[in-house]
Amino acid sequence: MFDHIADFTAWPILTGILIGYIANKLMSGEGKGCCMNLFVGIIGSYAGTLISHLLNIELFGKGYITNFAFCVLGAVVVL
Repeated sequence: MFDHIADFTAWPILTGILIGYIANKLMSGEGKGCCMNLFVGIIGSYAGTLISHLLNIELFGKGYITNFAFCVLGAVVVL
């Protein structure tokens, strides 16, 4: 019954940690820890979405790689 809830919450958390880790590696060359990477990844995802809207780039339906790239760009801007 709760299998879909676990999938729904696990992927954004893991993706947020990965986005934060990549952004931290690009900016400072070292990771900041799992919780900080998650925080930077989540805030960076929102910032990347905002950047795409400002540039008039529609992310819906563009694919996972394009969305991931904008999230990493947003996380770098946040840092």
